[in-house]
Amino acid sequence: MRFADLIATAVRRCRARLLESFLIVLGIALGVAVVAAFSGLIGTVGKEYRQFSDSIAFREICIESTSGRSGGSYSTDRPAFALSRTGEAPYELSLHDVDRIKSRVSPDVYVYAYEDFFQHLRPGDDLLVGSSLDDSIPKSSENPEKGPVPRNARVIAATEEVFSAYGAEFREGIGFSRPDVASGERCMVLGSRLAERFFGDAPAVGKKMIWQNEWMDGPTGELELSPSGYVYTVIGVMERIEPPVSAGKAGESPDDIDFSIDGSAYIPITSAPGMEGPNPKVHEIHAISALSKDAARAMDEVRQAIETEYDGRLDASSGMEYMKESMRELRSFATGILVLASAGLVIASINILNLMLARVLRRTREIGISAALGAGRREIFRESLAESLVLGISGGVIGLPLSYGLVKLMSRIMEGLDVSVGLTGVLAGALSCIVVSVIFGLYPAYLAACIIPADALRGD
Repeated sequence: MRFADLIATAVRRCRARLLESFLIVLGIALGVAVVAAFSGLIGTVGKEYRQFSDSIAFREICIESTSGRSGGSYSTDRPAFALSRTGEAPYELSLHDVDRIKSRVSPDVYVYAYEDFFQHLRPGDDLLVGSSLDDSIPKSSENPEKGPVPRNARVIAATEEVFSAYGAEFREGIGFSRPDVASGERCMVLGSRLAERFFGDAPAVGKKMIWQNEWMDGPTGELELSPSGYVYTVIGVMERIEPPVSAGKAGESPDDIDFSIDGSAYIPITSAPGMEGPNPKVHEIHAISALSKDAARAMDEVRQAIETEYDGRLDASSGMEYMKESMRELRSFATGILVLASAGLVIASINILNLMLARVLRRTREIGISAALGAGRREIFRESLAESLVLGISGGVIGLPLSYGLVKLMSRIMEGLDVSVGLTGVLAGALSCIVVSVIFGLYPAYLAACIIPADALRGD
C-alpha cells in the first residue's frame, strides 16, 4: 500500500470514531503545548544565564562592611544576615582599603572603588572655554534657554582601575590615571552612548562638562537648576562595552538616565563633590576577574583576603551567586512543573493505547478477512501504527500553536523574562507527539499483525 493510501485509511478510521479521536487529539495537544512551552522556558533561562555569565555584572564582586549590610546573602551556604560584634563600631571603608585588598589577590583580579551619582550634566558653551577647572561658572538667568540642555546622567566617581576592570578601549583620548586620582583632577571620561547623546559624531575630547548640582528660584518662583556647577574636561571616550540597550529610546529625553556602562560618565573619585582629599570614605569596594571563567576563583581570593585582613568585618557578594541561585530555583520550578504537566501527555498516551487495543478487538474479524485475502502481517502492522501516528501528529499540530500562547502567559507572569518557545521547544513538542504515538501504538499494531485469520473468522 502506498504511503498516501496508508494515511488516507488511517484518517478514515479516525473519523469513524470521531468523538473519541477528538478527545485523544485534544489530550495530546495540551500535553505537547505544555512540553514545548516549558522546554522553551528552560531554554530561555539557560540562554539568559549564558548571556549574563559573560557580563560585567555577573563577575563584579561587591565588598562592604558586614555591620552596614541591609540585604540577605545570595549564597545558600552563608548566613542570610551578618551580625557585627556587640558594641563594635561599623568598619568604614576608604581608598586605602583598595590597595590593602589589591595586595592580597592575583594581578588579574582588579580591585577598585566607585560611587554612583545621578546628576545633571551639560556641555560648556564657547563662554566656558579657557575657564579654570576649579571655578563654578555662572550663567545669566536672563535667557535660560540659551546654551545646551542639561541631561540627567549617571556619573561614576571611581579609581583608575575601573577601566581595566571593564576592559575599556578608547576611541578618543585616554582614561584618567592614578596621579589624576591622587590629585583630584577634574577630568571626565564618557561612555560611548553618553558621548553620542551630548556630541553626536563630533569629537568630545577637550570639551567642558558642567556638573549642575544646585537649585535656585527661577523667574516664575519655581525651582530650577542653577547655571553654576563643577567643571570637568573630557579626556577620553570609551568604545562600546555592553550590547546595545534593548529599550531603544533609553536616554533620548533629557530626563532619562541611561544606567548602562556606555551611558555613564567617569571621574576620579577624589574629584567628586564631598569626596575630596587623599583618602575619602567609600561605601563599597569592588573587584572583578579579567575572565568570566575565573569569576569563582576571584570570589574565593577576595573572601580569603578580607577574612585575613579584616577578620570578618567585611563581606563579599556578587551577581554570580545571585544569578546561580535564581537560575537554580527557576530551573527546579520549571522542571517540576514540566514533569507534573507532562502527566497529561502520559494520560493521553495511555488513552491511545487503550483506544487502539479496543479498535483492534473490534476489528478482529475485519483484520482476519484482510489477512485471508492476502494482506501480510507487515501491512496490517503499518495500518494500525499509522492510525496512532495520525492521532499523535494531529495533537502536535494543534499543540504547538497553543504553546506560543502559553509562553506569552509565562512572560506576563515572570516579569522581566521574555520567554519564547524557540527551536528547543518546537523540537521537544514535535518529538513528544511522535514518540508517544509510536511507543503507545506499537503494541496494538503488533497484536493486530499477530491475528490468525482462521481464529478471527471462526468467531462472530
